[in-house]
Amino acid sequence: MKNVTAHYNVYFNARELLRESQLKIRSSYDDDYNQLLELSPIPDEQSSSNESGNLNQVIQKSNTIALEKYESNWLDDAYLLIADAEYLKGDFYNAVEYYSYVGITFPKEKENKLLAYLGEVKSYIALKNYTKADSLMQMAINLKYKYSKDEVASLQAKLDLEKKDIKSAILNLSKAIDFSKDKYQKIRWRYILAQLQELNNQTDDAYTNYSKIIKSNAAFEMSFNANLSRIRISESEEGKQFDKIATLTKLLKEDKNREFKEQIYYQIAIAYQEKNDFDKAITFYKQSAHTIPGTVKQKGLSFLKLAQLNFEDLKNYTQAQLYYDSTLQYLPKTYPDYKNIAIKSNNLQYLADRLILIDENKKSLQLATLTNEEIDAKFEEIFNIKKEQLISNQQKSLVNSTELTSISSFSSSNKTGGNFYFDNSAALSQGFDEFKRRWGNRKLADNWRTSANVGNNDNRASSTNLISNNGVNADLKTFEEKRDSLKAEFIGKIPYSPAAKDIGYANIANALYEIAIFYKDVLKDNNKSIESFQNVVENYPNYVDAANINYQLYRLYQPIDVQKANEYKYQLIKKYPNSIYAKTLNDPNFGKEQELFKAQITENYKFLYQMYQQRKYNGVLDSINALRKHYSSFGDMSAQYAYLEALAIGNTQKVPSFLVSLDGIIKTYPDDDQITPRVKQQIDFIARNRAAFDLRPTALISDDENAPMIDENITLIIPKVEEPKSVIKEEPKKEIIAEVKKEEVKIEPIKPANTTPKVEESKKEIIADVKKREVKPESVRPTEIIFSEDLSQKHVIVFDFTDAKQNISQVFSRLSQYFYKNYDPSTVKLLIRGVGITDKFIIISNNFYSKKEAAIILDALNEQLPKIMDGQSNDYFKFVISESNLQLLNTREAVDQYLKFSSEKK
Repeated sequence: MKNVTAHYNVYFNARELLRESQLKIRSSYDDDYNQLLELSPIPDEQSSSNESGNLNQVIQKSNTIALEKYESNWLDDAYLLIADAEYLKGDFYNAVEYYSYVGITFPKEKENKLLAYLGEVKSYIALKNYTKADSLMQMAINLKYKYSKDEVASLQAKLDLEKKDIKSAILNLSKAIDFSKDKYQKIRWRYILAQLQELNNQTDDAYTNYSKIIKSNAAFEMSFNANLSRIRISESEEGKQFDKIATLTKLLKEDKNREFKEQIYYQIAIAYQEKNDFDKAITFYKQSAHTIPGTVKQKGLSFLKLAQLNFEDLKNYTQAQLYYDSTLQYLPKTYPDYKNIAIKSNNLQYLADRLILIDENKKSLQLATLTNEEIDAKFEEIFNIKKEQLISNQQKSLVNSTELTSISSFSSSNKTGGNFYFDNSAALSQGFDEFKRRWGNRKLADNWRTSANVGNNDNRASSTNLISNNGVNADLKTFEEKRDSLKAEFIGKIPYSPAAKDIGYANIANALYEIAIFYKDVLKDNNKSIESFQNVVENYPNYVDAANINYQLYRLYQPIDVQKANEYKYQLIKKYPNSIYAKTLNDPNFGKEQELFKAQITENYKFLYQMYQQRKYNGVLDSINALRKHYSSFGDMSAQYAYLEALAIGNTQKVPSFLVSLDGIIKTYPDDDQITPRVKQQIDFIARNRAAFDLRPTALISDDENAPMIDENITLIIPKVEEPKSVIKEEPKKEIIAEVKKEEVKIEPIKPANTTPKVEESKKEIIADVKKREVKPESVRPTEIIFSEDLSQKHVIVFDFTDAKQNISQVFSRLSQYFYKNYDPSTVKLLIRGVGITDKFIIISNNFYSKKEAAIILDALNEQLPKIMDGQSNDYFKFVISESNLQLLNTREAVDQYLKFSSEKK
């Protein structure tokens, strides 16, 4: 009876849910026929998340068999379903564990054993562990079972492609096609086989397979692309120079290709771009992007090509930024290169913002040269343009809303609750969206398929004018009423005074400088960089950082024009002899001394920061006073030293003294863009909560849970030590480039300062002799990790299995069943994660909003652990950890550090 129940009540339903998800995930994948198609696409995050509900049900139902009906004959099938569900969810580590468990535990179930091996291969490919995948593939082949021969051959072909072995991939894929009985896979694999044969110059075989695709019931898109490839091959074999453009133009005229015009235009554009005919390429890319009806993804691909052409070939970065922006609107976030496109778009936005700033300042300065009459005329010109834009926008809005009126009225007035299609608002909405996707925003009229219906258009225009004029007049009236205030604002922005003009010139020069650095360091376009730097030198000679610009020009010209480089070197030394740039050119050791000084300052700060973390506040104050007697300043880190000193005062004295130290920072370092804004924020916070702060024994209280008025959004953070930068400042601070993590400088810590009031003694202990001391590299040792001590944030339970060979899928399944039974399944999540090369984590998360709550859950679990861990080795341990600290555990050494940290806090 258990076999019948397990099969029909549980396994059957779980298997059907899995098949449903497989089909949906497969249909969500968009093929790019401009590239080699994927043999078996790996589930992506978006498609997996859409099916997570279904797949979680598969896992729950299968777990029922595994734990409640474990004597049935369907146990191995249940675990295999769980493995498949984990794979489709994208939890590939979990999938590996279950596949491995099936393969090891049920050796007599030959078909499932083979499927488990193949599942492991797929999972390791998804994890990019090709060595392990190849090893398991050989094990699957050596079984020599009669089952799933098509899957075995196709996975062999996939691994061959990873090795760039096209010949072997062709051989194995041919076998897979012969073995397969799945029509979908057979057609897809044949198309990929033809692509590979074409790449391998087996043109006759490729032509034959493309022809079979065309004659099959393949999707029209695949058939169309197969036809394109076949034409290309045939013309090449006839000795003709394949005229792709002429061929594609003929295809445009064929009625059956009407729905694929956007793709044909796209291919024509590529052909022109390959010939370096960029003007025509742009024309056809635009036609592809604006073809109606058209697909969203193809629009994105066309805009991407326009962006790349402008960026790489035409060097028109402003236009490229606009096209990259359009690309991001249309391409799905799952597109392989989406993140890099977004980064490039953001970087080019940085350039566009500065070009706009330059243009605005130049126009403002030009207005200052006009007479009053000319300014009035200019204002009227701009005002009328704005007014025309307002009228145009209002008319478009009203036309669009009018076109939808009858449909929305119909749908809202006919909801009778019957089964008729047009009574179903969801179906109606879906149908309307599909109509718009195919036909565009057609006007509601007879003969709507006809592109030009003169009579209907004329009647519609007249009625629209009557409606739109009434709608626009109110806004126009408001706009007209603002004429005087807009004119006053317009004139008020004109820089008439010398000071205002100087600001305008400085804005332009600063923007040009930042653009030049951007061209040099981000776009790697030295010619454009030189052009921008020279623009500053020639037009803004009094620019505050002119010495730096001369130095940059000297370096840029050095590899291409030595004579020009020497000219800028001469100008730099002559005009700015006291600048660090001139000193660097005159004295090669100048930079080294500066770097040594900076390294020492950084080292001392690092030590002081550690003292502060250890709450040795008086020691911090004494040490800073001692350092001031040794150094005239702290260089670029002066604001950081002052801030650290202020925080030490805040932890030892009451609010008035703390505020005095904070005010001193604002007055001394008003232009600092890191420390000063934070200080202002803290002063404002104290002012809003002054009564609570006055009750404190000291202005700041470390880790006091009862401290009044603690604002979670305002934290007192000490800036951590950064790696010393080069003394030659080559670029301004900007937020444009993808974040780059810097390695922290490894410097041998100096001896702690004496916390007694005797400053001279502490001075001896903490101040290093700059002249005698050399910065020497240390031996590599594990970086100390600073863990969060916040016990109130969300925590998880972790089981750490330290034996890499141990299979933990059964433990994982038992833990899943325990938590699904005792807690809300919708809030529980279990995950397997590899750590380093030995450890495997089972991470259990639920609504544990503090360490205390998670520890209570773990205590309750301990009673069931002997049963859950039955048959497992004892090479594991368990602990509770916050989510933020869990992210830091990426190696065995990090785990050991956390366990030591955790035990010290008990």
